[in-house]
Amino acid sequence: MITFEGDERFADVEYVGMAYESTDRTLRLLVTSDPADNCEVILLRNVAAFDVLHFTRQNVVSYLDIARLAAAEHQAFVELAVGEGATITLTNNPSRDVLLGVVFVSANGATIFALCGSVEKYSSDGSALYGVMA
Repeated sequence: MITFEGDERFADVEYVGMAYESTDRTLRLLVTSDPADNCEVILLRNVAAFDVLHFTRQNVVSYLDIARLAAAEHQAFVELAVGEGATITLTNNPSRDVLLGVVFVSANGATIFALCGSVEKYSSDGSALYGVMA
């Protein structure tokens, strides 16, 4: 069974755009409002699988559910996400044994399911503000 913990530092974050860079497997969320840290971008690094459900122009995160998963649990996370309506599959070779299973739970707009190495907040000048690593 996968046990998730909430991370309140992502509560009420509003993002309006996203891009996936396949060369370095980074999912980038463009943030317009972040009461906790005033970040401008959230990066999910070393992404092994992800899907975004119901993306709209305004997406407000209620909270982030997060679990550190050993390699044996990666497929179980994918199956959990698929059970919620996601259409994700693992990359052929996730480069790390331990990854984060993250679910951005939305207040309105999109829910994101992802397996990744880290979730990090950055300011407009590229300074790291906050992160959670596997």
